[in-house]
Amino acid sequence: MRSLYVAGRNRQQGIALLLIIIVIALTAITFFISNMSARDLEFENNARTNDALKKAKKALLAYAANYPEITGANRGPGYLPCPDLDNDGVSVVIGCNPAGVVNVGRFPWVTVGAGDLRDGANEGLWYAVADTFDYTNSPAVNKVNSATTGNITVRDNNNNIRFDGTTGNGIVAVILAPGEALVRSDAYVQDRSPATGDPNDPLNYLDIAFGEDNASFQHGTLDGFISGVVRPGAQVQVNDIVEVITYDEIMEVIHQRVAGELANALIAYADIANCGNLPEASAFDPTKAVGLYTSDAGVRQGHVPVDSTEWNPGNCADGLLPVWLEAEDWHKVTYYHVAASVPCTIGVDCLTVNNVNPPITDADLVVTFAGRDLNGVRHINNINEYYENENADLDLVYDAAESNDRVCPLIP
Repeated sequence: MRSLYVAGRNRQQGIALLLIIIVIALTAITFFISNMSARDLEFENNARTNDALKKAKKALLAYAANYPEITGANRGPGYLPCPDLDNDGVSVVIGCNPAGVVNVGRFPWVTVGAGDLRDGANEGLWYAVADTFDYTNSPAVNKVNSATTGNITVRDNNNNIRFDGTTGNGIVAVILAPGEALVRSDAYVQDRSPATGDPNDPLNYLDIAFGEDNASFQHGTLDGFISGVVRPGAQVQVNDIVEVITYDEIMEVIHQRVAGELANALIAYADIANCGNLPEASAFDPTKAVGLYTSDAGVRQGHVPVDSTEWNPGNCADGLLPVWLEAEDWHKVTYYHVAASVPCTIGVDCLTVNNVNPPITDADLVVTFAGRDLNGVRHINNINEYYENENADLDLVYDAAESNDRVCPLIP
């Protein structure tokens, strides 16, 4: 009987041990699946947020490139809409900064045709624009050309300044994904309830850390935006994800538009019987008065000639050049160089552009857009204040690798 009892007891202990192992295994599997599901959900939310921000940015850049058609006025490319201040997706039209108050508002998805974009928390995006690219500023106050820079400061999640709004390195526009509601570090409890929360108050959506408040900012100062996630301890202080439009990014699409307009106009000019060639340049002098930017006989390098008399010699080229090109002062920041003969002769008078692939040695025409005003003295007639190194040498060779210039060979 003793041996049977011991055997039975051993079997019971074995079954109990097996049950314990099974419980532990199931617990581990449940924990693994739970963690995997949480990671998958976080990944999906982050992917949705990033996708929304990228689409919003793409829509804004397209809006900037097509602004001449959108506005119907003599305004050039590059302008951006104001924020939406009443949650209808439409940009405010009374000014981005009424009564001098700098606005952070909702992303104007209807105005830019982007669709109602949502982040991973199913929240709509928020938005701010530099006043230098504000579409409500008149051309008399604001002009957009390659000398125009952003003036919004943006910091990373360690409070390091990535883009300084007090220099030419400021941001042009900021798009924010607000994430889930939290208690801000200034003790403000974000309220997004349809019953009690104000959907147009950025305090209910945007966060603060290190004294940097995403619900407000000032142009041209170090008071800007901070990008999350900021978690100095156990508590998340900032879960706003920030997407920016830089000077280089917006100028990429603007320069393409301006260069395309110039190329089309020059090709048409050369094809018209009464013209039959490319116009000569206007002698370089950014201090000249309006109306004096006309072709000068024998001048091959200088400003784009924009005066209407140049583009209407005997009605052969009437209306070919966009009116906004002169209105936005593009002729003052665009260096125009046409070969001595068109078509040019390689090795004799063709223009060369280095640091492009493939190399260009047979250009009939090169236009070079000056970049940011690095020294703040462009009111003087000095080509070195506009163009860099090789591009200011007044010879037949240009360098596409200069960081502050954009060189565009045009071959009609």
